[in-house]
Amino acid sequence: MRLQELYIYCREVIEKYPELADEVMQHFALAEMECEDDASSEEHECELSYTDIEDLVAEYKSNTTAKR
Repeated sequence: MRLQELYIYCREVIEKYPELADEVMQHFALAEMECEDDASSEEHECELSYTDIEDLVAEYKSNTTAKR
């Protein structure tokens, strides 16, 4: 996964879960920063952010389901 693909994924998640917009974009910004600052592998950083966002969505779903 590349930054452009991660960005598209983030936009899709935000469209579906607007309440998570700030946190999702923080994960994207972190991946972007890590790629630029540390010369880290773009694919690796994007995969880490993707996984973190998936966990965020799962936690959000779990919490909203539990409140019903």
